Amino acid sequence: MGNLEKENKLKIETVKLTNIKEKYAEKDGTIFGKKNVEESLALLFHENSKFTTYSMRKQGEIIGGFANPYIAERCNQPFKVYPGSEEVDLSMYDQIPRHADMFELLKQRRTVRNYEENYKLSLNELFVLTQHSYGVTHWEKMLGFGVDGHMGLRNVPSGGALYPLELYVVIFNAHIPSGLYHFRSDKMCLEKLKEGDHMEELIKIIQAEPYVNMRSSSALFLTTGVVERQLIKYGDRAYRFMMQEVGFVGMMISLLAESLNLGSCMLGGFNDDKLNEYIGIDGVFEAVNSLTLVGKRKEEDCKVSE
Repeated sequence: MGNLEKENKLKIETVKLTNIKEKYAEKDGTIFGKKNVEESLALLFHENSKFTTYSMRKQGEIIGGFANPYIAERCNQPFKVYPGSEEVDLSMYDQIPRHADMFELLKQRRTVRNYEENYKLSLNELFVLTQHSYGVTHWEKMLGFGVDGHMGLRNVPSGGALYPLELYVVIFNAHIPSGLYHFRSDKMCLEKLKEGDHMEELIKIIQAEPYVNMRSSSALFLTTGVVERQLIKYGDRAYRFMMQEVGFVGMMISLLAESLNLGSCMLGGFNDDKLNEYIGIDGVFEAVNSLTLVGKRKEEDCKVSE
């Protein structure tokens, strides 16, 4: 076996927990760093999804396959649809002029954990929070793929413009019936999945109270990831790209809420399987990954320092 072949074999070898322990033991310069990472699945994934010169070459071959017209056409239409569901059209609010000082929004943005009770979100506010966070804002002609079509671009960057996320909204208090909705990113509408007051059910699934007053909020925004949309192009590296996108969307919702004089709070403690079941997704090929609570900020409690 030649040196180059040995080197390439080493580069594609799977890193196991034992390898990570050895690697971090060598680099550990802190009092307790090694102890914190010895059984870390996060670091196991991180090590195994690292790019090397060799793996980038191999991945480049797969990426090159996306020049195929059939693949390009299929992968650039990442829109989930619930056929037959009742739709709430939000497109009429697209014409309303909007002005905001980005630097003021950045300076003012804080997590808000307590909201004005009984505040009803307007359809205009729902439009802003959904469309400008993850809706299609520009249709661009697909050039160089041999496809007669357009790809829908959005206000957040996405690896390969494959947009692996879906956006759901649980309405607690708004000018539409309470319940679970799915946002059609290509159509500026909400698809009603199930109606009703689901607050008590969600409080049992999400560990927010007493630190966050969920009962006073108006809506809960959930992003899910359909990881296969990016996995087929970028392999395991796709999960990193998807998590970056989750952060972009969460920050967009937070800043958009600020522009509407609303408050928001990202929630990280929840029972994944039960929340996936609540949404009605399998939890494997599509799984929940981020929650953002939104409500009307209380004037006396609107600046929570972080």
